[in-house]
Amino acid sequence: MHTHPLWRTKLRQFRGFLKRRRRCLGIVLLLNGGLWGIPALYMVIRTPPTPKVSLPNINQLRQSKYDLYVVNWGFHTAILIEQPQGWKLGPPNAPTSRYVEYGWGDKQFFMMSDTSLLTTLAAGIFPTDSVMYLRGRDTLLEAQNYARQLYYRQISAQQLYDLITTLEQSFRRQAGERSMPYPPVSNFKGQFYPGREYYVIWSDCNAWTIRHLQEIEVAHSLVPVIFAEQVGPSLQGFQLIRGTH
Repeated sequence: MHTHPLWRTKLRQFRGFLKRRRRCLGIVLLLNGGLWGIPALYMVIRTPPTPKVSLPNINQLRQSKYDLYVVNWGFHTAILIEQPQGWKLGPPNAPTSRYVEYGWGDKQFFMMSDTSLLTTLAAGIFPTDSVMYLRGRDTLLEAQNYARQLYYRQISAQQLYDLITTLEQSFRRQAGERSMPYPPVSNFKGQFYPGREYYVIWSDCNAWTIRHLQEIEVAHSLVPVIFAEQVGPSLQGFQLIRGTH
């Protein structure tokens, strides 16, 4: 009776192992492509194009430097700008406030404060509707405002103008104007508006913050930003003036 040498048996077993591994790898790649690729394709197709924003002339900026703040609220980060004198970027209840806070996030989780498991999973995996949050402030955040961290730096008039332009492009707009705000929401002193882009875990509120700051070259990250704790280390030229690292 003819028998195969031991090395042939081992080689046959190894080839079978490789075939099973390739099959498993193919399944993993297929699932991974569906998890990330399909939502990304959907967002590309369905996201409205970047709108044109009509702002007052940049020559109306009377200062050479303006204050810029980034606030970490915990899970969520936002951008606070010093509003140019005479401009009306704030919400209807505070259009000419000294500072304007811009925030962005998932509509259900952020605006409706729906932190249920189903909503959280949906916001993390599937492209969901977003909202812009706008709040006027005449004074800076104090410790009792529950902000974990507040970062500060100054930027040029050109940087401020460019930043405002990109922030305003995050609103869903009609005929160049922001869409009508949603009715006021209890526990929020600012106003929510329909957002233009879709929300998903790898394009969340913290990634949004860094993306806009990168546009004016005051932030940079070599890795995707997802968590609020990643925002501070990604800032450039900022000082931590509230909270601790």
